[in-house]
Amino acid sequence: MMLHILLISLIPIFAVMVTGYLSGKYGKIDNKNVASLNVLTMEFALPAALFGTTARASRTVLAQQWPLLFTLLLSMLIVFALVWVLSRYISKFSAAIAAVIALSVSLPNYAAAGIPLASAVFGVTGKLYITTAIVSGAIVMSPLTLAFLEAQKSGVHQKGLSLFFVSIGRSLLKPLVVAPFLGVAIALLGFTLPDYILRSFDLMGQATAGAALFVTGLILSAQKVSFSPRILFLSLLCNVIQPLLAWLLTLIIPMPAEMAHAVILLTALPAGFFGLLFALRYQADSQDAGSIMVISTVMSLVTLTVTLTLVFGLSVSVLP
Repeated sequence: MMLHILLISLIPIFAVMVTGYLSGKYGKIDNKNVASLNVLTMEFALPAALFGTTARASRTVLAQQWPLLFTLLLSMLIVFALVWVLSRYISKFSAAIAAVIALSVSLPNYAAAGIPLASAVFGVTGKLYITTAIVSGAIVMSPLTLAFLEAQKSGVHQKGLSLFFVSIGRSLLKPLVVAPFLGVAIALLGFTLPDYILRSFDLMGQATAGAALFVTGLILSAQKVSFSPRILFLSLLCNVIQPLLAWLLTLIIPMPAEMAHAVILLTALPAGFFGLLFALRYQADSQDAGSIMVISTVMSLVTLTVTLTLVFGLSVSVLP
């Protein structure tokens, strides 16, 4: 049973990611220009999946997600602050590049690896867990990083706070945020959408996991990897220290056992590609973000397997 859970959860994730990597490495798809594929994933498929999941949820189930949201945000913000300070004052990077590195380490790959993994391990409830995780990154972590990048772009560093609030406002208008908020509103108001509408969103949303994993592999194939001690430390911080921090937080913040296991598993996911995409978009140095993503993803073959084994074992132990 344990082996089956491991295989069904992890093998498909890495199989699709490797396919994207090989497609980019051998020139089948241009790995330097992934903007269109990223738009398909992040502005169409993923929002559709998030809307369908939240619109179907009951009020009670949605209200129960607050401990998950708070714990994930707290763990990500702590790691972000730590990495930003180290990158800014120890490694002497600019505030903007330090923010890109901090985002790469603190924001796990929820969109690509998280969706299939959470669904395989936690079933229908896993979709709500991963939706909550993605929304937390979209409305807090991304705008926080964009504030630093916009400040550097404008050259007016003293207005960073105002730029942060502008970024928050812009993020609230993005499909990635609007879609789950609309779904939550529909669920809280008690509306039931017709099946043909929900199935339309489902059809678009089904492309999310495969497309996001493929794009991740494609991006990885274009990166030059640094194996410096600093990059290895940051990758360990992402894959090992952050889930340990999340585990400590679950001991302090009251929540159901299954939700605590979801927090640990989601924070153990490898580094996401948002930091790299932001770096490319704002013409910032992307080598560190790319290296962290590559090493963290390869490292997760071991760390995610160990975490999944422990979490699944804990899940079994609390069953009646």
